[in-house]
Amino acid sequence: MKLLVSSDCFRELVLGNPSSRRSVSNAIESLTKKNHIFVLALPSLDSVLTKETDPLTREIIWTQSKNLFLDFLPVRKEEISLAIRLSASKNLEWKEWLEIATASLADLDGILCTDPKWKEQNLVKILLAQEVDLDGVA
Repeated sequence: MKLLVSSDCFRELVLGNPSSRRSVSNAIESLTKKNHIFVLALPSLDSVLTKETDPLTREIIWTQSKNLFLDFLPVRKEEISLAIRLSASKNLEWKEWLEIATASLADLDGILCTDPKWKEQNLVKILLAQEVDLDGVA
């Protein structure tokens, strides 16, 4: 399975408190053992790097991200067009619809995230990091 890591999930992994970091890290580790691979939308990486003021820490985040993620997906006009249509539904925020559109148009198998409200849509499969057990099954 090829999964997009949501921006919130990535932010928790890099900047979150120890328990949320552990939850996301354990989910990624368990899913990796089951041959799942992960991609990240470039705006997710950019939002974390923008908040970091230390160049060395920024370099570490970048290097570790390159090792963890198979690919980094740009946001193209097609994703924006789809997200605009999807965002007519108010149950998710714009950035979440944009990530759903990115995963959908990239033919990914789903999105790994931490917020259960993502499950209110049915365009892509949602895996909640806190629900992934040690066997890598959500």
